[in-house]
Amino acid sequence: MSCQGRYLYGIIKKPQFKNFGFLGVEDAEVYIISYQDLSLVVSNIEIGEIDLTRKNILAHTVVQDKLLKIYDLLPIGFGMIANSEDEALRLLKENYQALVKELERLSGKIEGDVKISWNREAVIKELQNEHQEFSKLKTKISTVSSPTIEAQNLLVEAGKLIEGIAMKWKIKYAQQVYNILKGFSVDTRLNDPRGIKNILNASFLIERPMEDKFKEEIYKLNSEYQDKLDFKYAGPLPPYNFVNIKLEL
Repeated sequence: MSCQGRYLYGIIKKPQFKNFGFLGVEDAEVYIISYQDLSLVVSNIEIGEIDLTRKNILAHTVVQDKLLKIYDLLPIGFGMIANSEDEALRLLKENYQALVKELERLSGKIEGDVKISWNREAVIKELQNEHQEFSKLKTKISTVSSPTIEAQNLLVEAGKLIEGIAMKWKIKYAQQVYNILKGFSVDTRLNDPRGIKNILNASFLIERPMEDKFKEEIYKLNSEYQDKLDFKYAGPLPPYNFVNIKLEL
């Protein structure tokens, strides 16, 4: 006979009701387990490792997005399961003071993630305008009839020139954008770049009323640099990158 655990989504201030009326991971009802004025948002699940499927990840994200629209949320990462309701309740009790403090610190704030990548055509155009060597390499590569060692070496040389321009743009443009957006946020985090084209991957902690202005500034910057950079914004998001307490079962 299998045992039923509690799948954890996050922590909020205690609402006036117990059930939310929507479903979570594995189509289970989402409800709360409360201690004093804090509530752990959970759903029932068979104990064991949760499958890292697209459906389950999406369900986890959708629950947090729905909560974030109404509450200040301390998000819990995907896949955390308490073995019982008592264990979930103990998590609240043993960390109560720290959780209250953290929830107050993040009250009224959301996370916005910004990724900037260099535009391939723009990089090549700048190389052609500034580096005669690149144009010569392109000509040599186009005349090589088979994938020989010579062709590979030429491609490596061209890649180094492109990398040099991308690094220059990272220093010149990405840092400039980052400094501007910092002025619209409470706190920031620089994350590891995603992929070779990414020159900025940053998270910003934003006051909820400021999010529209923050996005307006991104649109403005995107328009200013549209011939060189590609912008991507994700938000509002639970403030994962700004939670300073680590919960363990």
